[in-house]
Amino acid sequence: MDNNWKTATKADRAALYHVARAIADSTNLSVEAIMEQAFGHKLMVGTDYLSNFRSGTIGRPKAKLIHAWIAEHHAETACAIDPKLFPKPHTDVWADYLEHHAIHGKLSIARFDKSMGLVQRKRDQPIPDEVLKLGEEFCFHLDSGIKGHAVAFQIHKGTVHPLPLGPGCSLTVSIKKGEQFLPVDLDAKPEMLTETDDLGSHRFVVIVNDDVKRLPTQTQFPTQNCDACIHVLKIQILP
Repeated sequence: MDNNWKTATKADRAALYHVARAIADSTNLSVEAIMEQAFGHKLMVGTDYLSNFRSGTIGRPKAKLIHAWIAEHHAETACAIDPKLFPKPHTDVWADYLEHHAIHGKLSIARFDKSMGLVQRKRDQPIPDEVLKLGEEFCFHLDSGIKGHAVAFQIHKGTVHPLPLGPGCSLTVSIKKGEQFLPVDLDAKPEMLTETDDLGSHRFVVIVNDDVKRLPTQTQFPTQNCDACIHVLKIQILP
């Protein structure tokens, strides 16, 4: 279901009741209390809301309110009960996929040399740098096992942001097998990046595929059969 409650079927609304019932059974709330929380007022005496809800004949606007309240307050439980009605947010799907498919150690930080304008990478450290200061200039060093095309994303506080890698803010860029710096400018030189606003943990994802058409997008996460190399780097931004 696409959660368009204007066209929700009787079966959709009955399925929503089963989710509400399960949440009520696992908490100190009743289904009636869930409905009251969702509606923002007490249920009217003499109206059999519960029976209508159970049978799937509750009004669509009311079903929409109940769904929204459950999604806000009991999303994890609702998703486990009925993932069709309550799909995981894209960031959760990304996190689940990355946990099982990420490549670590091939994507690292490269810092800009202030005096010479060159990029230098610390080669004496076996693990990628993971800490940057707010406003510090950097780019990425990628050691790719395949050639093809790449796309990148930055994940911060549950939001997935596309990260341009190519000239002119192009989201994709050609990748060679072996070592290279990202992103690049019109002259194929490393492009400077800075984080000037958000402190805390950031996750950067660079995905390489031999077919540019099979690269994921911000809302279409990688699939198990996409044959992509998914490089992940976690960075902590400090004051």
